[in-house]
Amino acid sequence: MSGLLLESFPAASVSPGAEVPTWRCGAASSADPDVLIGILRPETNLAIWHRDIPDALSRALAALAAEAPFTATAEDAPDQAVDALAGALPRPAPLDLLLDIRRLAVAFAAIADTGGDVRIRLEGIAGRACHRWHADAIGLRLLCTYRGAGTEWLPLAGGAPVARSLDGPALPVMRIPRGAVAILKGEGHPGNAGAGCIHRSPRVGFRAGPRLLLCLDAPGRIPLE
Repeated sequence: MSGLLLESFPAASVSPGAEVPTWRCGAASSADPDVLIGILRPETNLAIWHRDIPDALSRALAALAAEAPFTATAEDAPDQAVDALAGALPRPAPLDLLLDIRRLAVAFAAIADTGGDVRIRLEGIAGRACHRWHADAIGLRLLCTYRGAGTEWLPLAGGAPVARSLDGPALPVMRIPRGAVAILKGEGHPGNAGAGCIHRSPRVGFRAGPRLLLCLDAPGRIPLE
């Protein structure tokens, strides 16, 4: 696994103890990319690889984020899918972004055992998106927020049935940091009905600025826009 991601962004600046995956309510979190493989454990519904986005790339992403709202999708083997994605964006994307998406697509295809193909979606989000708590009806999904606030999640069991009943400010809300790579396990993963990761888009104001969100899925199940 590590070999697939050796040339990706640097690990986040965390304490040495964080290099060992930590487990909490079905979640694994580490600065080691191998933590992502932990999503295959039956008891795990969220795996987070902490890393930092280089400052130069953060600055370069501003122009693309300014085009929000937009959604670009592609489905194919990683190389072909990234090429198609680049052509569907409203303006040219930084090369480092496309290379990172390609590396993540290769890794996700291996972990999710997709047969080699992957579905890529890159969104520029202006304002609020899906801010209701939910658990996805699919198998595995990779999320990475390149700009703006990251996805929020809850360290709670119960999956979709529980998510539909949640509301109020007293929930133990956690947030996936910007730049971190997360693989979420949904209700459609074998043996995971009623145990999907409960999450939502961050509740941010319209003045918070646009977000850039990458979403990777297995191919075929979700129609392309």
